This record gives sequence, C-alpha cells and structure tokens, in this order.
Amino acid sequence: MKEINVVLGAKVNALRKSANITRERLAEMIDVSPRFLADVESGKVGVSLETLKKLCAALSATADDLLGIAVAEDRLQKQVVSKLAAVDIKYYRLILVILNELANLD
Repeated sequence: MKEINVVLGAKVNALRKSANITRERLAEMIDVSPRFLADVESGKVGVSLETLKKLCAALSATADDLLGIAVAEDRLQKQVVSKLAAVDIKYYRLILVILNELANLD
C-alpha cells in the first residue's frame, strides 16, 4: 500500500466518524460506492482529484488536511512548542511577559 493512501484513508475515516456520517452516506455524498470508500479508508486505493475535492467539501476539510500535509504555520507552531518544552520552568514568567507583549503588537 502507498503511504499517501494510508494517510488519506485514516484521515477520511477519522473525519467521517467525528462528523457522525455513515460510510454509506459519505459514499453517496461523493458519488462513489460504499465498497470503494471502504477501500479508500483502509488505504488500499487512492482517489482522483475530483473525488478528493468532493471529500474535502463533504468533510469540511482541506486537501492538505486529508493528505497529511502540515502547512508552514503548523510546523512553526510545533517548533515553538518544542523549544518551550525544553526551557527551564524558572523562565516561564519571563516568557509569558514576552508573549503578552507580542500579542499586543497586533
């Protein structure tokens, strides 16, 4: 199985379940068979761009979300959180002051 198909399938499955949509209903919404959608969710098959677009609309997600592509802002946020986790707790008050000042710049 291709990694991108596995990622897509897992994302579709998770979003479908969190939206409380049955596989049959989602398949109907995107004009595919429930069997094909099951194969997508299991990572056995990929989808066309047209089906990807329909999945995005039906699940209120972006293609980046469904394909597991982290946007630059997500990567930056993870880097900041990672760096903060490595900072000694005695500096947290100072960091909080700095963050509050940065928030006031907008």
